[in-house]
Amino acid sequence: MTEPGPRLPTKVLHVLSGAVGGAALSAISLMEAFADRGVASCVVCDDLGTELRGRLAQVTRGEVLYRPLYWWNRKNRAPAWRRPLIEARQLLRTGKGRGSAARVSAFALKAGADLIHTCTVMTPEGGHAARWLGLPHVWHVRELIGPGKPFRLPLEGPKLGEYFARHASKVVANSEATAECLRGWLPGELLEVVPNGLDLTPFAGSPGPRSGGPLVVGMVGAVGSRSKKHRLFIEAARAVKASDVEFRIYGGGARDAYVEELERAGAPLGARLRFMGPFDAPAPVMRELDVLVQPSDGESFGRVVVEAMASGVPVVGVRGGGALEIVADGQTGLLAAPDDAPGLAAHLDRLLGDAPLRERLGEAGRRRAQERYSMTACADGIERVYRAAMAAPVGAAKRGAA
Repeated sequence: MTEPGPRLPTKVLHVLSGAVGGAALSAISLMEAFADRGVASCVVCDDLGTELRGRLAQVTRGEVLYRPLYWWNRKNRAPAWRRPLIEARQLLRTGKGRGSAARVSAFALKAGADLIHTCTVMTPEGGHAARWLGLPHVWHVRELIGPGKPFRLPLEGPKLGEYFARHASKVVANSEATAECLRGWLPGELLEVVPNGLDLTPFAGSPGPRSGGPLVVGMVGAVGSRSKKHRLFIEAARAVKASDVEFRIYGGGARDAYVEELERAGAPLGARLRFMGPFDAPAPVMRELDVLVQPSDGESFGRVVVEAMASGVPVVGVRGGGALEIVADGQTGLLAAPDDAPGLAAHLDRLLGDAPLRERLGEAGRRRAQERYSMTACADGIERVYRAAMAAPVGAAKRGAA
C-alpha cells in the first residue's frame, strides 16, 4: 500500500507588509487560487495602506488583523538623518518586534492556522510565531536584498542563511533575480523559485497594438516611488526621434519635490508628456498603450511587464531585475543596459517605426505570459512548497523557542 504524500494545509495565515502594492496583490491572488483548492486564508497585515483592504476582507471572510509590524530592514531608502527616528518609532510600536510577533502567534492560534506564509522578507514576525507554535513557515522573498541591492537587512550572507534555516520550512524566491541574492548561503533544499502568478483574465480581451492617432508609450509606476526611475523614462523620451508619439506616466503620488523635479525634466516635451495619475485597474491602461517601458532594474519581478505582455503590448526594459528573465530580448520585447537612456530611446524608435515588429513581439509576449505567469502555474508551484513545508515545521511548540 502506497503511503500518502505530504498533505496541504487547511488554513494559511499570510503575513503582509501592507494592504497596498504588487506584493499584496500577488498574495491576494494566491489566496483566491487556494480557496478553489480547499485551503482557507487569514491575514495579519501591517497597518500601511488601505487600497486592498476590501479585497483582503473578501478573500479571508473578514479574518484580517491590522497591526504595526516590525520592518527589520536598514531603512536605506530614507534619508540618513531619519533612519534612527523611524527605527525608534517602530520599536516602540511593535515592542521591539517581540510584541508584534506575539500578536501574530496569538492570531494564528485563534484562527486555527496550520501554516504561516510570510509574504515579504521585510517582516520577521511570521518566523518567530511559527517557532513558538511549532508550525510550518514559508518565507516568501519578493525583494532584491544584499550589498548593492535596493534592500539591506541587519543580517547578510551566511548569517542570514542560518537565520532562514532556523525560521523557515521553505524559502520562496519570486524570480531568479531574487534567488541569486540568496544562493550560496542557503541550504539547497530550502530555496525554491516560483515566479509570481497573475489572473490574466482581465487582459485577454486587450486588442494589442492600436491604430490611429499618435502612438502611445507608457510607464506604469507610482510617482512617489523613486526606485521606479521615472527620470530615466523622461530622459529616454526626450531622446526619441519619432515625433508622432505621446509619452504617459501612470501612477499616483503626492506632488512633492521629486514630482516637481520630474515635471521640470519633462518640460521640453511639452504636451507630449502626460502624468495620468492613479488608476483603478491595469487592463484598461494597457489598452491605451502601443509600447510599455520598464526603466527600473531594481524590481525583483515586474508585475506590470507581465500585464503588458498578456495584453499583447511589446515591452522595452532593461537587463536587470525581474524584467531580464520575463522579457525574451528580441522575441517578446527589447532590453537595454541599466540606466541607458539613449539605448532605451533607440529601442523605442525602432518599435515606433515598425508596426509589424510591435505586433510580432506583442503576440509572442502574450503567449509567454500565459505559459509562464498564469495564476494556475504559480499556485501549482506554491502547492508543492506547502506540501513540503507541512512535513518540516520549524522550532518547538513552546513559547520562547525563538
